[in-house]
Amino acid sequence: MRALSVAVVCIAAVASLIAPALATEQIYHPVSPTFGGNPLNGNFLLSTAQAQGKGAKSGSQSPDLSGLTSALGNLGTGTTGSTPIVIIGGNGSGIPANP
Repeated sequence: MRALSVAVVCIAAVASLIAPALATEQIYHPVSPTFGGNPLNGNFLLSTAQAQGKGAKSGSQSPDLSGLTSALGNLGTGTTGSTPIVIIGGNGSGIPANP
């Protein structure tokens, strides 16, 4: 009896390996009428977008850029108190010149 069950399992395994794969080609169908989808989807998409709300608002939800502003304000002042080096154009040698 055990030999019969092993034989059935082996036959099922071989049959599953021999059977052709049943797969089809994946085809993209646009939903939005803007990109060639069905024009009747427009009202549904609009109502879905309106139900989601207005989205993120600018103002108090924007990132804090105070650190960047102060860093840019100190740019070019130098840390040693000397005159900053300004590179305008170049002489082609790749070495910056002090004005």
